[in-house]
Amino acid sequence: MRDDYQNTAYRSDAIPVLPPGGHPDMDKAFQRLPWGHYQYPVMPNTMETQLAYARLFEDESDAEDGHPWGELVFSVSKGFLSGLQGFLHVLYMCAALAFFISFLPLIVSILSVIVNRPDFHSVIALVQVFLYMYLIFAACYFGGKYGRLLLAHLTNKRQRANPTGLYRREGIVRIKEGKEVFEAPFIEFDAYLVHTPSGRGGRYFNLVLQHRYSKHQLWMKGLLTDAMDQKEVYAYWDMLQQYMDVTRPLPDVPIFEPFRPRDPVTAQWDERTGRDSFKWRKISPEAWRENHEKTYRDRLRSTNFHHPCILDAHIQGRGLPLPEEPRGAMLA
Repeated sequence: MRDDYQNTAYRSDAIPVLPPGGHPDMDKAFQRLPWGHYQYPVMPNTMETQLAYARLFEDESDAEDGHPWGELVFSVSKGFLSGLQGFLHVLYMCAALAFFISFLPLIVSILSVIVNRPDFHSVIALVQVFLYMYLIFAACYFGGKYGRLLLAHLTNKRQRANPTGLYRREGIVRIKEGKEVFEAPFIEFDAYLVHTPSGRGGRYFNLVLQHRYSKHQLWMKGLLTDAMDQKEVYAYWDMLQQYMDVTRPLPDVPIFEPFRPRDPVTAQWDERTGRDSFKWRKISPEAWRENHEKTYRDRLRSTNFHHPCILDAHIQGRGLPLPEEPRGAMLA
C-alpha cells in the first residue's frame, strides 16, 4: 500500500509535529474550521450537479484523466478551458431538460391540429416547427455532452499546465499564481469559513484554504460556490479531508463514484462492504429531488460539526508548547 501513496500523503492517524504559525487577522475575521471527525461529506445544494456529472461515466473506460475530479486530484482550476467545459456541460443538461419540457407544447399542438380538422399543409407546418426545434435540442445535447469529453481529451496537456488542486496520493496542495506554482503539504493549510454580502441582506459562505506559514491561499470554489447555508461549507470541508486522508476511502458522493475502483484503499473498502458500484448513478437528478433531498437536508441540519481540532494538538503554539528560545546571560 505504501507504493500506491507517497510518504507525504495525509494520514489522520500519523500527524507529525508542526511548527508554530498562523494568521491572527483571519482568525479574528473568520471562523477557522476544525480538522478531523469528518462525518458528513454530502452537500445537498450540489447533488444534482454531482449526479449529472457522475452519469457521464457509464462504464469504467470513461473514467480517464482529463476530468476535474478523480482519485488522484481534486482540481480547482478556473482557466478558460475549464470554463468552456463547464459551459458545454450546462448546455448538455439544459438541452435534455428542454427536450422533456417540449412534450407539453407538442401534445397541445397535435390536439389543436386534430380538433381543427387537419389538412396536409397544417400537418407539414407542425412537423417542420418541431423538427427544427428537436434538431437544435439534439445538436446542443450531443454537442455539449461529447464536445466536453472531446475537449478534455484534446486539451489534456494544456489543462495540466494549471495544476491548482488537491492531490490525494501525494498529500499535496498546488496553487498556480502567474507563471509560478506554490506547493505545500495539505496539513500546512488552515480551513476558513469566509463570508461575503449577498446583496439581499444576507451572506454567501465559501471555503478558503490558507497556508499557515505564508500568504498563499486557495479559494475552494471547484464544487461549492456561494452557499447560503454554513453547514454546506462544513460538509464540504469534511469531504475534502476524507478525500485527502489515505487511511479512509474516497468520500461516498457521486463525483467520486466512477473513480472508486481505481483508488486502492477505496476499492478494498467497497469490496469488503459490498457497495453497489452504481449506487449514485442509478439516481437521476429528478429522483433525488423527489425521494432523497429532504432526508439529506434534514440530516445535514441535525449534524454537529463543532468538535475539537485534531490538528491543533500537533502544532506548536496551539496544542503543543512552543520550543524554548536560546537563553544567554550578560556577564559583568
